[in-house]
Amino acid sequence: MNGSLVADLGLGPEVWLILSLLGCVTLFFKFSRFWSVRNLDLLLLFALAPGMMWISGNPVDHPWSAYLWLFAGSLLWLVRCLADLGLRRRPLLEPNLNMSGLVCLSAGLLGLLLVETVSLPVEDGAARNPAEPSGRDDRATVDPDKTPPAVTKMIRIAPLPSSLKRELPQVIVSRVLASLAHVGLVCTLVGIGWRLFERPLTGTAMAACYLLIPYTRMAVVDSGQLVPAALITTAVLFHDRPVMAGALIGLAAGWIPACLGLIPLWAGYSFGRGTLRFTLAAVAVVATCALLGWMVPEVAAWASALGARSVAEAGLLPHFEPRSLASFWVGIDSSYRLPVLIAYLALTIFVTIWPVRKSLGELIALSAAILVASQFWYLDKGGTLVMLYIPLVLAMMFRPTTPARRSNGVFTRQTVSQTS
Repeated sequence: MNGSLVADLGLGPEVWLILSLLGCVTLFFKFSRFWSVRNLDLLLLFALAPGMMWISGNPVDHPWSAYLWLFAGSLLWLVRCLADLGLRRRPLLEPNLNMSGLVCLSAGLLGLLLVETVSLPVEDGAARNPAEPSGRDDRATVDPDKTPPAVTKMIRIAPLPSSLKRELPQVIVSRVLASLAHVGLVCTLVGIGWRLFERPLTGTAMAACYLLIPYTRMAVVDSGQLVPAALITTAVLFHDRPVMAGALIGLAAGWIPACLGLIPLWAGYSFGRGTLRFTLAAVAVVATCALLGWMVPEVAAWASALGARSVAEAGLLPHFEPRSLASFWVGIDSSYRLPVLIAYLALTIFVTIWPVRKSLGELIALSAAILVASQFWYLDKGGTLVMLYIPLVLAMMFRPTTPARRSNGVFTRQTVSQTS
């Protein structure tokens, strides 16, 4: 067959979206508890999809109404994440498929996703991704003659498909990073359910849902979102190791500025000596990334080609405007965005100091809230960086009553409530 499989089978984007929704509803909708929060969360997962598809369908002229749709959906998720702090007890809702079925489904979907990640043409990957950075051409960001010999040698001996090896080195490394991020996200979601929630079935359900939702396929090659998302979920999995968590959160913030607000939030979670160790590790990693990008232009060029977003693209530098019309804030005076930034900083400070003693579930919900809130002030493609917070949202959706709390800086484990 010629062309894409979806087109050859007569499945347009709208049909594909409906099939994704049907799959998630079939697997995770609780028909016996119709008015449960889980069912509401499943519908909210797809609230952003029309706006994302609207932007993808208009590659030249991005309508304001699409961004307004995304901001409205982001506001709903922000309210949902903050409201999660009041859900002290929640039922343990099992998926509608057993463990063996979920493992088989997840393995198959992950395999198909990885094949598409390494084989998707560069133009198709950029066209389907509403969060593709504006005014950036990954194929021209790095001079091929300046590719490090070690990278060239590694690409030559790596077991990659021949079609991918014909691409430029920065494209190949970006696809490898995206593939590793997909595998890492699936593994960490399973690990969170297994290690933290003490429910392997819950972890497998989160991974299956991640592979089913439409945003995963839209941003299938966007290592700029997938890498920090994988780092953040890994930090959640190892939240009881302040130095490791600090390095992971710091690296995510150095990769994309939308994650900067997580540093004070997580520092507020690690009491006692853990606070200082986490803060030092996170700040050291962020400062190292900033210094390398400023002092070594080749490093900044490679980071940009691999999907990292700059502080200028985030709108944290004065007198900077995106190089295309692909943003809600283009053409609007920066003074109108300043109150949004101030409100974001106020929210960050508030959730850092309250609740004073945060549980693991509260940390997950507040981390997702911080990332969702960053969509409102992010200058370039704000509102479309959905993959940054979707893994945390899934952990918040599927978790039972919080299994872990801290007491005097010591992590203790409690039994997961299985109330129905």
